[in-house]
Amino acid sequence: MQDPRKPFDDATEADEITLRLAESVAHENVLVLKYGSMLMDELEGLSKSKRTFDVIIIDASQSGFLFPTEELIAAATLGRALLEVQGAMVFVKQDKAAAFIKESPAGFLSFHLFESFSSVYDYSTSIAKHIQQAMGQSIEIRPDSTGLSEQILFTVIPVLTQFGIKLKAGVEGAKKRNLVLCAIDNYTPLNSVAQRLAQSLSFNDLLDELRGLEKIGAIYPIFPKIPFLVEQFRNGRPFKLKDYLVESRTLTREQLDDIIFAMTNAKGNQRLSLGAMCVAKGLLSARQLEICLQDQAFFGQQRGSEKRAKTLGTSETGVQTIIGNLVSSDPAGVLQNLSGNRANGVLTVDYRDLSFRAIYEQGKLTHAKQGKLKGNNAVTEFVSVWKEGVFVFLERSAPPDLANEECKVNRPLDKLLLDSALASDNIEAVWKKLQKGPKTVLEKLQDQRNLLGTGQMTDPQEGYQLSPEEVSDMQKVWKFADGMCTINDIIRKIGDLKTVQVAMAIGRLMHYRLTQIPKSDIAGPLDKFRNIIAMVTEKIGVDHSEALLRISLRESQGYSAVARTLNIGTGCEVGIDMGAAKAASLSLSSIIKALEDWQVKYIEHVSQELDKNALREIVRKVYQG
Repeated sequence: MQDPRKPFDDATEADEITLRLAESVAHENVLVLKYGSMLMDELEGLSKSKRTFDVIIIDASQSGFLFPTEELIAAATLGRALLEVQGAMVFVKQDKAAAFIKESPAGFLSFHLFESFSSVYDYSTSIAKHIQQAMGQSIEIRPDSTGLSEQILFTVIPVLTQFGIKLKAGVEGAKKRNLVLCAIDNYTPLNSVAQRLAQSLSFNDLLDELRGLEKIGAIYPIFPKIPFLVEQFRNGRPFKLKDYLVESRTLTREQLDDIIFAMTNAKGNQRLSLGAMCVAKGLLSARQLEICLQDQAFFGQQRGSEKRAKTLGTSETGVQTIIGNLVSSDPAGVLQNLSGNRANGVLTVDYRDLSFRAIYEQGKLTHAKQGKLKGNNAVTEFVSVWKEGVFVFLERSAPPDLANEECKVNRPLDKLLLDSALASDNIEAVWKKLQKGPKTVLEKLQDQRNLLGTGQMTDPQEGYQLSPEEVSDMQKVWKFADGMCTINDIIRKIGDLKTVQVAMAIGRLMHYRLTQIPKSDIAGPLDKFRNIIAMVTEKIGVDHSEALLRISLRESQGYSAVARTLNIGTGCEVGIDMGAAKAASLSLSSIIKALEDWQVKYIEHVSQELDKNALREIVRKVYQG
């Protein structure tokens, strides 16, 4: 088929249009498998059938991601033959997903880890929908909660290709696709297009039609570039035009190679830049090149650049979009500026896996949400804690999950900013007492006096009787202080407590000696044990050493929960399954003690097989360096 970005002969125009329209309604090939002992056999059998798929979903909800790396690599290898270009093999558990994407016909695979299903939706709405269909109601993917990606999508300007222009010239009637084609003028952002068509099309219908137009080459790709632009903007990474063109699927890698080869062999005045060469060869229109360069200039800014905000607008609708970075403006400043400008719309701020969203009506902050924190609490958390992030403010209708009573802000902004300043001071006062601040690991101590049960405690600073709510905060933090989680981890796991509440609870727990900072980490004892095993194995052999390890593990730990976290790999390498330890709510101290007991038993058995002086020398070398 002819490249969709190139013009075609009038003689073949009718056939070309018919063929591309037929392609647009073709169903994707989707395969759903369950992770288990037969998975590799199933994938191998499919690879022999020579059939390829757009999406292969592997349901790992029962096992999680606790499968051998060898199986992951084997599955990826088979995926090269099983996947279409840009096809995905997705491993799915209850709250996360991991995917291999086939990037080229040669079988080059890229690996993507999605920390939430909203991030899957950010990357590919079609993959997200297939996951939801495959996993049923147990998986909830909310397109209205995808934050920054959705906001940036609203600012995208659809541009017609040569094929799209011919398709638009021949529209008849008021079909959905025809309405969308007529609304695209190569200069109007998607948000304005949506408003223009609001009476005739829902936003989801509009997106579906745009995907169809993109698939048949009637518009230049818009959806593939969103995750790329978001990633570069979040991390402040400059990017080259050639990377943008490939990642946005505006050009294939083969087309880019041909262009670069032509540029390299051009002489004198015939030599053109990459963008100009793409226009000259009909792969891009001048308007699309202009948009590509605008995206590169803004989203490809280096972190720390002073030019970290831009305003987009259209003369027809007056719709305005503001995009910026908290490097140049703190959270309080962003909220106050929108209030002073009497803004109407939705603010989204993203940093790593965090997202803060708020609604403004005539400059009044009416609703806010950050994870499980809603309303006033979400605003206080955002202003008191956030130091980095990228933001987008867009004049648009509010998403349903944000515009509800639970997310309502019922205190004036100036009062919330004062609360946030006080919260920030209290947080810093606690962090200063900890060497690593919020990155400190905490471990619970036994509540021998049942202080958490009775709640009979006073605040160590002010001396007042702690309220039931404050005691409840302490109980939640104490529960998650397992000696392996940092304070940041605890804040994320609890979810519905503000950072200031967690910080105050930690200060009180440490005062009453209900938590402590572990005196040692797992790395030291584990390395020492591994060194002893390595030296002993050199003298008695791998098989003999492995047998003694298994015997000593069983004698020291039996079949307890902690025993299931300790494992023996090939070559007598011992390890710890930290995921299993967390799932069993084991503390770091209990694991270290179990490891040390295992080591003692191992040395006892080795002493019966090896000269005691030689064994004593091994232990001395390990512990004295």
